[in-house]
Amino acid sequence: MSALLAALRAPELVAQFQRQCGLVPLSPQRPEQRRWPQVDTQAAAAAAGATPARLRDAWSQQAGGDSNGAVTRTAVVMYIGQTSKDVLRWPRPPSPPVIKLEVRVDAEYGMPSTHAMAATAIPFTFLLATMNRYKYPFELALVFAVVICTLVSLSRIYTGMHTVLDVLCGIAITAVLVTVSYPLWDAIEAFQMKNHFAPVLALTLSFLLAINYPELDHWSTARGDTTNIVSAGGGATLATWINYQWNLIPDAVSAPPYEMPSLTIELICRMGARFVIGIVIVFFARQAIKSVALAFVCKLAGVSPGDKQARKLLWVEVPYKYITYTCLGVVGLALCPAVHRYLSL
Repeated sequence: MSALLAALRAPELVAQFQRQCGLVPLSPQRPEQRRWPQVDTQAAAAAAGATPARLRDAWSQQAGGDSNGAVTRTAVVMYIGQTSKDVLRWPRPPSPPVIKLEVRVDAEYGMPSTHAMAATAIPFTFLLATMNRYKYPFELALVFAVVICTLVSLSRIYTGMHTVLDVLCGIAITAVLVTVSYPLWDAIEAFQMKNHFAPVLALTLSFLLAINYPELDHWSTARGDTTNIVSAGGGATLATWINYQWNLIPDAVSAPPYEMPSLTIELICRMGARFVIGIVIVFFARQAIKSVALAFVCKLAGVSPGDKQARKLLWVEVPYKYITYTCLGVVGLALCPAVHRYLSL
């Protein structure tokens, strides 16, 4: 077993996969380093979830959850993965022999692959959450989820960011977490919607998890990214509570499972309009909230918002990102759907 684990962790296996994919260094002395444009995945995720499909009590009695619950569950999975990296402190594959195609996250540790965890958690969570609510070919959806998980996981090896063992462990950890938590989803969502202390508990817990992130032996993007994730999960919980308590989501007109709507030009246009409006709202909200939160936290800490090194300090980085992405969770999952309903989209 130890020999197998060592082989799966070997950087030569990653380099071999890269060569089979046609990826070779420009010169033997200096492997190619490509810089890819960075995407704000948290803001995009909030926008993508801008139209939750909860239909109040009738839906909460069914197995699984909606997009709000998916955000919360994914945040838990990602927090476990991110903290595991800075507890285990296994380095990423060395270069050479591996060719590194990313720069931003190279300072983070590699075990487990949180991309593989997210690529497992998100599609399979949605699959489990919707299989008893909508009528669709389950086998096709299962294949789709497997393909997403596989492609994202292989991409982490291709980019030289993870060993095969990092990726397999990320998938395995997520599979266990989803399987163990699945029977509790209904009870958790009922608590999130109906208990008056749910928002306070979620916001407090998410902040404590972020501020008590494992101590870093060197600064990396891990703590900030983790703060973004867990605070968005806390904001999603608050949005779930607001939508239910304020009757912002209409009651179900029939019992599930529901028929999938036909893919018409009108529906495609409505979907496109919702997506664009959601992206625009989240983008401008993020810019405004981040500016205010950063200025406020830096003033309390006695540092300049323009000081990039000061923004890496624990009591600056975590609070301002916590405020920003908690608010974005509410904006994306409560405000955006309200705007869509107001515009009759």
